[in-house]
Amino acid sequence: MIITLRARFTAVLSLALVFSGMGASIPAMAEEESNPPFETEVIVRTVNQFKNVADVEDFIELSEQHGVDVISLNVKQDEDDEVPSGRVFYQSDIAPIAQGYENFDALQEVITAAHAAGIKVHAWIPQFHDQEAFLAHDEWQMQSLVGGVQTPFTGANGNEYFVNPLHHEVQQYERSIIQEVIENYAVDGVVLDWIRFDNYNMDVSNYTVAKYQAAFGYSPLTINFDVDSAQRRQWNEWRTEQIGQYVGDIRQDIIGSSNPDVELGVYILPPEFTEVGQDVAKFKNDIDFVAPMAYFDDWEFNSDWVYSTSYGILKDTSDRISGSQVDIVPTLDNDWTNDQYQEIYQGIRQNYPGVKRLSFFAYGAWPESELIKINERTTWPTPDWTAPGEQDYPAQLPAGWKARNIGSKPGNATYNTSKKQFTLSSSTTDIWGNGDQLNYIYQSVSGNAEIIVKVQSTSGLDGWSKAGVMIRESLSSNSKHADMMLTPENGATFQYRTATAGTMTDQNAAASVPKWLKLKRTGNTFKGSISSNGSSWQTVGTVQIPMNSQVYIGIALSNPGDTSGNKAVFSNVKITH
Repeated sequence: MIITLRARFTAVLSLALVFSGMGASIPAMAEEESNPPFETEVIVRTVNQFKNVADVEDFIELSEQHGVDVISLNVKQDEDDEVPSGRVFYQSDIAPIAQGYENFDALQEVITAAHAAGIKVHAWIPQFHDQEAFLAHDEWQMQSLVGGVQTPFTGANGNEYFVNPLHHEVQQYERSIIQEVIENYAVDGVVLDWIRFDNYNMDVSNYTVAKYQAAFGYSPLTINFDVDSAQRRQWNEWRTEQIGQYVGDIRQDIIGSSNPDVELGVYILPPEFTEVGQDVAKFKNDIDFVAPMAYFDDWEFNSDWVYSTSYGILKDTSDRISGSQVDIVPTLDNDWTNDQYQEIYQGIRQNYPGVKRLSFFAYGAWPESELIKINERTTWPTPDWTAPGEQDYPAQLPAGWKARNIGSKPGNATYNTSKKQFTLSSSTTDIWGNGDQLNYIYQSVSGNAEIIVKVQSTSGLDGWSKAGVMIRESLSSNSKHADMMLTPENGATFQYRTATAGTMTDQNAAASVPKWLKLKRTGNTFKGSISSNGSSWQTVGTVQIPMNSQVYIGIALSNPGDTSGNKAVFSNVKITH
């Protein structure tokens, strides 16, 4: 369930409370309304939860007591941590059994106890993340193209073993495990995981290269996987089709089994991960439910990305399964704030009323306290809940300036009257994706405008912190905007979002603190520049953004880190309009 992230998704950020649309918060539900309870599914990592029969009995008792409807049980190890991926927790004649489970059939024990308590059991069976198969069969290993060389893929940390999803022997092996489970255990469902690649540059084994060349007449080894192109899109579409066909083959296996009514589901990544070759539209007619991983904070999105009708994971999933009977089971974290759960539950109820079950993932064991909290939330939002609105915070600033933590994250601003310097702090924030989290001091202006500052110094900030100047159409997190920023370790960046709730783009230049920054608006043209002396300017980028005449102009700081005492100091601030 944990995955390798792209470079853009390296920090766990943005437990922010920001709302969709044009910045309006979701209205509280009427006092007289009563919400039907969501069904509850808990995803259980066997290696953390079950060591013996007593563990099973204790957990099932707690699950029954606290309203769990479905247990998604890890019957094949998903990660390369306590147990190598590919080992299983049941009595298998096919896959290697995890150490300590040779005489303890965790799957059977859970099924017996759960069914007696009226709880369904889904067999969570990861597919192509499989260290055991990787090490046992060299020809099955996922190969990535690195520096023009075919290289066995073992992840960014060198300890994440993938097998080739396209190899027919790999597929036969993984399917045989699913068949073994269905034929020998009374599971209510099967949930697939890790049915994907990890990037565009894989699989490029000789097996796959030959298969692709036979289909398209050229070798995928000639594709530049680092750059978008017609060839890369063709390659990715072909890989995605193969994954879709694989899920369809599993459905046929189930239909032909002695237990043909077993439900089939798939855990899927957010739509932003196009490079992994996974698209639920390719197999929507072969599954009963889809479980999108809606970990908005892990993916550096605001909370409305979960439930918005204009963008986000439920919108994308709903669009892709259109015309099918597939149920959506959002998979949520268990560490969000109460306001975030209230907001997200309300957004799901209002925008996606077909969602009846929520799934929760915990990397370690499930403590009773978490099961209690989940059970208490099943009918949320509570009738008395109202969404907390973002407001300016009090700060001692010169006349005309206001301060706000956009994205509801902590940050402060001060002004030194003798030095004429602004000092900003910020924690666990970023300006990127479909919504921003930042500390912002600003003024309202109309028409053409320009702001110049000198980033005097930074301290205690993450290397990807962004300190600089910004023009925003609104104070909503997903607002159109342009900014000219300086980072402590990664140069200068001119960034912009050209549509509300749209994605962001950047143009970069080599630079370091201290440096002068300028952002200028002329009509709908925005230009960002840098300077070493405040008089000779280097243009970093320009962009056209249709924007209201009245905008907010000012100084911004985002900081993915959480070091106390972090700060950026700005001097020589000048706004003209």
